[in-house]
Amino acid sequence: MTAPVFRTLALFGCLALLIGCNGNDHDTKPKIPLKPLVWGDAEADLINGKATVARFNNPVNVEVAPDGTVYVADFDNSAIRVIANTGIVSTLVKQANFVRPFAMTLAKDGNLYVQTDGNDTGQRNGTTGTVWRINTTTGLAEVVVRNVGRPRGLQALPDGRIAMSDLVHNVISVLNPATGDIQPVAGMADQAGFVNDNGTAARFSRPYGLALASDGALLVADQNNNCIRRVTLTGEVTTFAGTGTPGNQNDIVTGASFNLPEDVAIAGSTIYISDQSNHLIRRIDGNVVTTFAGSGSAGFKDGKGTAAEFFGLEGIAVNADGSILWMADGNGGTGALFNRVRRLATDEE
Repeated sequence: MTAPVFRTLALFGCLALLIGCNGNDHDTKPKIPLKPLVWGDAEADLINGKATVARFNNPVNVEVAPDGTVYVADFDNSAIRVIANTGIVSTLVKQANFVRPFAMTLAKDGNLYVQTDGNDTGQRNGTTGTVWRINTTTGLAEVVVRNVGRPRGLQALPDGRIAMSDLVHNVISVLNPATGDIQPVAGMADQAGFVNDNGTAARFSRPYGLALASDGALLVADQNNNCIRRVTLTGEVTTFAGTGTPGNQNDIVTGASFNLPEDVAIAGSTIYISDQSNHLIRRIDGNVVTTFAGSGSAGFKDGKGTAAEFFGLEGIAVNADGSILWMADGNGGTGALFNRVRRLATDEE
């Protein structure tokens, strides 16, 4: 198999649909190529419109709805943006004291839950992380809980609760958005470390993005420990992948290495990891870690597999059928001229 391909495309949807749907009566229809591949550009701004016109200011995360709509945490614009299936970008949330959004998750109630670094009174520090409930139709954002640390990872659970990973206080917890109640799951507040154990005896070091595995456990990008941890909702913590030593070694999960991994996305049995300081997308199939995309050099370049280049590479997400991986490829907080949202086909051709 060859590596994944970033395919250059134009917006000619009607023609593509005519070719794909009316060109023959075979059971297997021709593939309609992805279009386009990149939203935004080097320059930072807040501009809505088609992919080549739209501008972001350090996009840090993405979330994909079942219908393919993509939500973007536009961090330095303090806004939530939307990429519709038509490819057009619009602004969903831009309101007073909704400051620096990062973590996002779509819950079974149809609402988008978003974490902001600042609270709704204008304060912003390591304790002022606030979780908002956003109506995706009206764009109204309402506070669920405020001043809960900095839960830069959110994951909706099947029972309606939301798992949170707090990178400042090094804990995993679960929020009931109906009541605002937060229950600890694993880790001890303000005690960084690398310990596999249960509940408060376990230790993390900047737990960042997280995703829900098919067995009901959470996979957490434990950033400063350079590995992916597995956390059950009863608090059992183990190391899922990575040696803990920074590197970019491809190997079985116990021998592979990462360098400040930031997010995890899961499509069936396949796991994708944004390996931030390596500027790579890594993939785990079975118990083997491989490099899925990226040359390892910081930059911006479309290309096949390892010919592509990424810069910020923070939050990632897959669509409902696992065929498209979305990536927030911003500036990583450096202010450099990288302000894009990108997507990549996950199939190998």
